[in-house]
Amino acid sequence: MPDALTDAQVTQAADFLDEATANGLPLPAIPESCRPETAADGGRIYWERWSRNPTPAIAWKAAVIDGDMVLAPFFEGMVLDSPASMPGDTFVNCILEAEVAFRVGHDFAPTDGDHSADDVLGGVSNAYIVIEAPNSRFSEPPGMPGMAADGVGNQALIIGPEIDDWQSKELVALDCSIIVDGETIAEGRDGRPNPTEVLVATVNEINNRGMTVKAGEVITTGAAAVQPFPGGRGEVTIRFPGIGDVELSLT
Repeated sequence: MPDALTDAQVTQAADFLDEATANGLPLPAIPESCRPETAADGGRIYWERWSRNPTPAIAWKAAVIDGDMVLAPFFEGMVLDSPASMPGDTFVNCILEAEVAFRVGHDFAPTDGDHSADDVLGGVSNAYIVIEAPNSRFSEPPGMPGMAADGVGNQALIIGPEIDDWQSKELVALDCSIIVDGETIAEGRDGRPNPTEVLVATVNEINNRGMTVKAGEVITTGAAAVQPFPGGRGEVTIRFPGIGDVELSLT
């Protein structure tokens, strides 16, 4: 297990990425002197960056990597309804993901203990199928620690149809596919995250960081299907048979 970054190294990496982002994409590699070797340290770097300009979150993405929860917010303008359109040249390296997301119906404030699964699931107002389109903004693949330092590529979340009677469905086993220009390029993967488990863990992790999950916020829960899409142009459809399609035009 690599040693954790010191607070000074986290600050150094955050300074580097903030300056590099201001200078324009793509991002260069994080210097070895402060490069994260774990997703947890990458997440610390991103949290330091966000704390400097805490734009309000309207949605969240989460991943559990090597036992650590990595969180990143989506901001105003990043969350769109399907069918959506956006310029492909806003991506350095586009990734397409088919996911399940939830909208919370009331606030979840920090408590003395974690919210129970029944509490969180009972507070869901809607469940959706979505496209998440992360943007790997580095010139070279940075690995998950580097991605975590840059918000896990938080770029775009496209909200599709509601999942009717979602409580009765085995969400972790839904069939799905990623289609570009009429060609299927990926299908549902084995070992995908369980959407309800990720939702509960994400609500509690946000609370553990001293923040309230607010009514109306959306939490997306990880890739049921995933495909790197470096070309970044095309007509993208995420299909969940029996539920519907989510559509994104990358122009």
